[in-house]
Amino acid sequence: MSVPASQAPAAPDSARQFRESGYTVLRAVISADSAALGTRYALLQQHWPAYYEREDMFRAAIGRYADALSESLLLKLKPVVEKATGLELLPCYSYLRIYGRGAVLPKHLDRPSCEISTSLALGFQADKLWPLCVESGKEQKALELAPGDMLVYRGADVPHWRDTFEGEWWVQTFLHYVDAHGEYTDFKFDGRERIGPFDKLSMQRHFQRPASVGRNDQMAAPPPDGPCPCGSGLRFRDCHGKNG
Repeated sequence: MSVPASQAPAAPDSARQFRESGYTVLRAVISADSAALGTRYALLQQHWPAYYEREDMFRAAIGRYADALSESLLLKLKPVVEKATGLELLPCYSYLRIYGRGAVLPKHLDRPSCEISTSLALGFQADKLWPLCVESGKEQKALELAPGDMLVYRGADVPHWRDTFEGEWWVQTFLHYVDAHGEYTDFKFDGRERIGPFDKLSMQRHFQRPASVGRNDQMAAPPPDGPCPCGSGLRFRDCHGKNG
């Protein structure tokens, strides 16, 4: 599902771009040195047993919910995201992910806790940038994010995906918020008591209503008899669509 790469709108136009298209790209949100530090941190955490969980949906990826560094960025960058969207926001959660060779991001929509989402590139080992694709209206764009660049988008409304990754590894962190004056305010902190590292064995996530609200991270595109976007060669219904 490749589409031509596109340059981001100029920074002063970010809020207008976000209002009109549901997404915008911010360049150099964090410095190159900070991005490199975050990358090294993420890679070193691989030596900690069971720190990351393997994510089979993406073929070759591992991730950590509410990682301490990512949770810090969630709070630190909230004013930046508020300026880019023109909205007052409540923080929900963060997610740190390392993609490996052959990883894909199937076309999908997110749940309400990701009403206002950001995808921040930290670092990579590859011959070229790995575009993050979005669909707004009838237009598809492939957005290239260098380390320190961040896509801000309406995660529950703007379909997004990535084609197969051909490099060695790619580190990305995701920061999620909700509109402080919108319909999903009860998803603040993603149902947790606080922002910060989360131990699923001793902590709980409570919601006043089901987290899915009919969305539940369902695939946005593949028909049941079509090929699964993970690249397995199987029909979607026989692969990642079995539990849909």
